[in-house]
Amino acid sequence: MALLSRVVCPHCHRLTLRGKFCINCGKELPAELAAEPPAAAQATPQPPVEAAPQQAQQPPTTPQPPTPEPITAEEVAEERKLVEQLSKLHSWSLKLVDLFLDGEVPLNVFTELYEEYRSRINTLDQKRLEMVNRTSERIQELTQRSESLKIRHEVNEISDRDYIRQKIEIDKELSRLRPKLSILENPLEIRLADIPSFTEGLSKRIETLKEKGESAGLSPQQVQNIIADMQSLLDACQGLVQQHAKIQHEIKKLETRYKIGELKQDEYLAQRQRLERQLELTF
Repeated sequence: MALLSRVVCPHCHRLTLRGKFCINCGKELPAELAAEPPAAAQATPQPPVEAAPQQAQQPPTTPQPPTPEPITAEEVAEERKLVEQLSKLHSWSLKLVDLFLDGEVPLNVFTELYEEYRSRINTLDQKRLEMVNRTSERIQELTQRSESLKIRHEVNEISDRDYIRQKIEIDKELSRLRPKLSILENPLEIRLADIPSFTEGLSKRIETLKEKGESAGLSPQQVQNIIADMQSLLDACQGLVQQHAKIQHEIKKLETRYKIGELKQDEYLAQRQRLERQLELTF
């Protein structure tokens, strides 16, 4: 799915699709993020307003900086390319294991190709983890700066103008970094709807390797290494597993609300469609 149709949720600060609700936290998105921006918005001239009689001054409210523009595909190109490479290597590696266990690949060919894929995966994954750490640290630093800035503004240490200027700079960088982190934290390109079958397949492979690995010609150390690789993939899927379970839980709640008459049919169908669209996403 194209990243051009995605925006950053102002509540959880994660990448989500344009729409009424955030696909991550479920909160309602502001109107400007819910729909595609119009091709050309023209300001309607307003008639001059006569000065109203002076009233008692209200306590100043914290000025709100404008919402940062959605991130573009070009801005996450490096992260996306890295994850795509990792995803392909993982896919090839798993298919190779399946062919070997089915007796379609000789042991020497399997060993050579698997070690090649494993080496490339480890190299790319090391780079990915370095980027994750670097990005996470910068996000934490910017978040702390934003909190400090807010306090300094509330105690009148800095003016409204300086607060808005600095807040815009911080939010702009955060809006670029958070989608990058979301991509990097998921080295597998897989739909949420496919997560249960994918993790089940990994678990079955692990059991098959325990039973047949050594009899197929693999050494105990080779069996342990391959199982460790697959267990790492299972661990990497846990965040997606939790998201899938959360969406399925929300669908069940929605069905119950509809059955007891709390929701009308059009409301039920609209909300169910929104949830089901989330299951089609890859992260």
